[in-house]
Amino acid sequence: MVDPINYLIGRGETLVQPIKLASGGGEKAHPYSFDEALARLQPELEKVSEAIEALPDLACPNGEAVISLTLHPSYLAKTYHPTRLLNELGLRQVGSREQRVLPQKWTQKEAPTEPLVAPELFIAGNRKRLASFGRLVRAAGEGGVHDDFRKIEHLKPLGLERVGRISGDESMPPLEIVLHADSSEVWGDDVLRGFYQWCRDLGIDADFSRRQQVGGLAFLGFHAPRQAIVEMAQFTFLRAVRRMAQLSFRDGEMRASPTAETFPVRFVDEDPVDTELRVAIFDGGLPAEHPFPSCVVGREAPGVTAPTPAGLRHGLQVTSALLYGPLAEGELPPTPYAAVDHWRVLDEDGDDFELMTTLDRIMDVLEQNTYEVVSLSIGPDEALFDDDVHVWTSRLDQFAASGKTLIISAAGNNGSMDVDTGLCRIQPASDGVNVLAVGAADQSGESWARAGYSARGPGRSPGLVKPDILAFGGSEDEPFFTADAIGIARGVTGTSFAAPAAARLGLGLKALFGSQLSPLAVKALLVHHAACDEHSQLDVGWGRVPSQLDDVATCLPGEATVVYQGVLEPARYRRFLLPVPTDGFGGTVTLRATFVTATAVDPEDAINYTRTGVGITFRPKTTGHPGYTTFKGVTKERAAHQSKAFFGKSALFETEQTLRDDAQRWEATLKASHSYRPSTLDQPVFDIEHLARANGQAAPRGEAVQYALIVTIAERGSNNLYNRIVRSYAGRLQTMRPQVEIPIRTRS
Repeated sequence: MVDPINYLIGRGETLVQPIKLASGGGEKAHPYSFDEALARLQPELEKVSEAIEALPDLACPNGEAVISLTLHPSYLAKTYHPTRLLNELGLRQVGSREQRVLPQKWTQKEAPTEPLVAPELFIAGNRKRLASFGRLVRAAGEGGVHDDFRKIEHLKPLGLERVGRISGDESMPPLEIVLHADSSEVWGDDVLRGFYQWCRDLGIDADFSRRQQVGGLAFLGFHAPRQAIVEMAQFTFLRAVRRMAQLSFRDGEMRASPTAETFPVRFVDEDPVDTELRVAIFDGGLPAEHPFPSCVVGREAPGVTAPTPAGLRHGLQVTSALLYGPLAEGELPPTPYAAVDHWRVLDEDGDDFELMTTLDRIMDVLEQNTYEVVSLSIGPDEALFDDDVHVWTSRLDQFAASGKTLIISAAGNNGSMDVDTGLCRIQPASDGVNVLAVGAADQSGESWARAGYSARGPGRSPGLVKPDILAFGGSEDEPFFTADAIGIARGVTGTSFAAPAAARLGLGLKALFGSQLSPLAVKALLVHHAACDEHSQLDVGWGRVPSQLDDVATCLPGEATVVYQGVLEPARYRRFLLPVPTDGFGGTVTLRATFVTATAVDPEDAINYTRTGVGITFRPKTTGHPGYTTFKGVTKERAAHQSKAFFGKSALFETEQTLRDDAQRWEATLKASHSYRPSTLDQPVFDIEHLARANGQAAPRGEAVQYALIVTIAERGSNNLYNRIVRSYAGRLQTMRPQVEIPIRTRS
């Protein structure tokens, strides 16, 4: 008799209910009094005033200027935003980024010895008011303005720190210019007009034809005389100017390294398992004749000219990796799970600004078509910026914020570059919070590590754990074999192939379960089943994903994996019940959980990039009286049952963000695993608080946010936990049913 297959358990969202919980914290200890803050900041206020008054009128559109205001590191949370100060002085925040400062004074017993993370806010307003900042604060009188002013650690005018390293010796280098210019506001148009006039006055031909608008930022690309760049940077609404990066596909160091190994392979021209499921690949195109005509349609983005031979070869190999995974000598390729639209977005006419043109082509296709999965193996040839979000990242993050499309991106092949300077870190757009970043493992078997070329973490916070996952990408010892021509497989290496290989696994889930799984749930399942195997999280993120669909689509007899998916409604708190069999547990219980949200983003606010956060509280027992607590000799009844840490800080947060107590609450992906004695669990729950912010300030929870929670419950010594849970929750939970025929083995 064949053992039944224990498929994933769905409809976990039927175990979710709204609740009311008390909230609030103690009184805040402030490092500085108002008088202390005013005295210590007086020299900086004077420098700000002098710098603003010295600016040329043309550099200040509509008579406005921008300054930098850095808060003390203890004021990172949204509740400490200096909203009252800005409102009462008629100023506004136009952006933010992470800064590291060593504060003059500290509120805790042990003062820090290293610089700490602090929010640097870009503050705009009438230049006369900014020049009189100190006088206006003094005149405001006691109250909100004074309370907010004492949160400030530093004030300064903007200077040449906004000019990045512009390598090369050309007299007219290609530049990427980033402006604080919100196109939804009148002042945003004033900034764009003002910058154009400022450039004309300097003799710079400012070409706005490539302009890309993302949130409160405008990205421009044009050539400018090298000697005029410093003067151009006097424009007060300039966020950054740097050399325009190249597309990684074109600079000779592609995210793929062909090897000399080949073998013959027989491709079977057949339909995919699910003919209705289509995935988009954006790459270099396909040759006129290729081995998979029934599964793949080659398409061209509007405006592309002739393809390049290197682009066609790379596109063919990437498509093969998505359809089949790594090919094996002497074996027929497996049946593809889904059909592919391969969009050629690269051509032979790529110029210095190809990066912007290519992104426009990708976004045009995405906005005019519907895809649940997208695979990217191209992108900017540079590591992520900590202080700014790349236009590739922010535009793709904004698109994926609906949760309806899973974007899977190669992490980059720069992993062997310098660690101290961060040149080895992941490349855009894989640093996106709504993008699944895939690095490469060097082996497909049990003994594996990060491939030496594969980009490393950490990401930017939020989005610190990057790459999200690893998949086999090939190495010199074990190449990744892909189609190279009809009847020929060639060994390659690169995150270019790890990403579509991971996408193939996700497509297998979508094909098998259809609409029972959202794209966000697929992302969560890939992260959930990734195994770190004691490797550094900086190298492997959450770990390497399995190579077989069985390992993510089914459960062992002694475990049950439950999928919760849906939307976080505007209600603040919701309780997620964790399934417990009616006869309880007999052996040690291991709970493994992964929580993923699709969040709107504020590209101009790098340090407060995500708009959605979650505060997750684990309560092992929720039956009976909640008990009592004693504080300073006073005993009170608990408002809720006692909690226990679950999604605690990862190793990366301990080392990189020690004092950012709320940082993990704004991460879009969380994962943890803990073991418990059976007696300590009685109707365990996750109480989840829905948090919202906008530009670093508190905001109403007005938008329903897509989420996916994956919970695996395993009981030591059990061989029937799966069936016990299914029986105990009959009518609520439901075993997912395959929608197509895919060979799946029973796990034991």
